[in-house]
Amino acid sequence: MIFLGIFVFLVFLLAYYRKRSTRKQSDVETQFWNRENLANQTRRQDISGLPYLNIPLETFPIGNFDNDRIKEAEKKLLALSERKILNLGGQTNTDLKLLYGAANLPLLSEYDANFTELCRTLVFYAEALSALSLDAEARIVLEYGISCGSDVSRNYLLLAELYLKQGDRQAVERLILHAEKLTSPMKASILRRLHDLSGSVSAET
Repeated sequence: MIFLGIFVFLVFLLAYYRKRSTRKQSDVETQFWNRENLANQTRRQDISGLPYLNIPLETFPIGNFDNDRIKEAEKKLLALSERKILNLGGQTNTDLKLLYGAANLPLLSEYDANFTELCRTLVFYAEALSALSLDAEARIVLEYGISCGSDVSRNYLLLAELYLKQGDRQAVERLILHAEKLTSPMKASILRRLHDLSGSVSAET
């Protein structure tokens, strides 16, 4: 009889938590759709004053090296320099519509896609430079990637490797501090790999 009572209690407890979980999920969905409906009704805002990125081509070694990979990267950067680029920090479409109006979403998505392409191109460019032992030039490119908010892990790791190659451990520590300010889903992975890289070098010295 005692076991039957315990069994019945557990069944009621399970039903209670299942109902509460279903209610919470329903509330979340309701809040999402209310917010989405509001976002779709938001009027177009002026986006001319947003912090668009200007690629500092004058600081890069554009046209200085006769190498196919380098030339390919430089061609992409020159093309990107003619486009509008925005780092929208991983904001959702709903966030963007609420802030700037639903009519601006296609443009903002395009500008954010340009930022993603820029971050990947910077890494490609730096790797091509580094492969020719042009470490100083590669650092300039990668440091710009960090400054404009790239969350590409290779941008951080290659830059850390170049710093360690020149014996600048303080620069690696500054890079770790910078990575700690990221809001990207890549933050944890980047920090773990930077600490691993820094720790392995410490163990060797």
